Amino acid sequence: MCGIKNLRITNFRGIEHLDIDDFSRVNVFLGQNNSGKTTVLEAIAMLMGMSNPDLPQLINAMRARKPFSNFIDILYFFNHLDGSVSPEIEAVQDNGSTRHLKLALSYVFDELAEPKNEPQPQMGTIHYVNTLEMYFDIADGDSKHSYKSWLRINPQGLVVNRKQAEGYLEKMRAWLTPSDLMTSNLPNDLAELFKRNQKELILKLLNLFDSKINSIEILTDDIYIGVEGMNRMMPLSMMGDGLRRYLSIVASAANPVVNIFLIDEIDNGLHYSVYKKLWKAVFAMAKLTDKQVFVTTHSKETLLHLNEMLQETSEYKEDLRLYTIERTLKKGIQAYKYTHEGLRGACDNDVEIRGLV
Repeated sequence: MCGIKNLRITNFRGIEHLDIDDFSRVNVFLGQNNSGKTTVLEAIAMLMGMSNPDLPQLINAMRARKPFSNFIDILYFFNHLDGSVSPEIEAVQDNGSTRHLKLALSYVFDELAEPKNEPQPQMGTIHYVNTLEMYFDIADGDSKHSYKSWLRINPQGLVVNRKQAEGYLEKMRAWLTPSDLMTSNLPNDLAELFKRNQKELILKLLNLFDSKINSIEILTDDIYIGVEGMNRMMPLSMMGDGLRRYLSIVASAANPVVNIFLIDEIDNGLHYSVYKKLWKAVFAMAKLTDKQVFVTTHSKETLLHLNEMLQETSEYKEDLRLYTIERTLKKGIQAYKYTHEGLRGACDNDVEIRGLV
């Protein structure tokens, strides 16, 4: 598996400092609203795409559910909205190498020049910046390589220049699925997977949802599903929202160019009867495609069905790590780890592990 073993987040969004260790193949983050679960997923996405200067705006646009994000929203990545304190994200990968990313804001007088961190002109207490800098490095043993990408805007807030790091080719890919779990481009996503000979994998994962599903096709820009006992295929739109959401997750997760798959609020919009099937599909997909998966949830029912699935399919037990993200008074944000045994004990004894009540 090509993934990460641990993660350190510093001054990123609402997280001042957080260390999370001992990741496995499928990692589930629990916590109350506004505890930082989604921020952890976004930090991983940023680190896996650390050479792309457009990525912060794309992530902000995804969170805001708007096509484009204003450059001023970049400040939301900075803890306490303090642009003078750089957010940093660091991880150790399974191969022993480390990757590190630092964001910085600066003002550059010449729009075509390299960022030089010139003194920021002031209007009262407002500091004007026009450049986002992304400093990142890869370290492996005694070898360390450092790079920089940047993006610049004009006074109207429009991007006028950007530069990706020279001599760096990203080998890791992460895919972040937002909490609505839907993609408007599902037919196109599936068509690309079919071109890559992934239809049988998609069908195998659909069988986990419903064993009677025996075929899937894209006809006239729509998705059709074949079901045992029916003499014609049915459009996906006529088969219920649960299957459509399930397929949306499966299609994203099966993408062969993605190493790490991130799912925010996996249970959102799904009927509880689907939870166990979805968990089984996530673990099966991770194993079949050798991916690492990170999931957030705050649903107790989802955890109960996860526990049931693991007791029925013991081969997946060691693949699970579960973390409660908690905002404490003395230590700030902390991550408390559970294995499948801790999850089972909590479910059997009705112990609350999603956060303090």
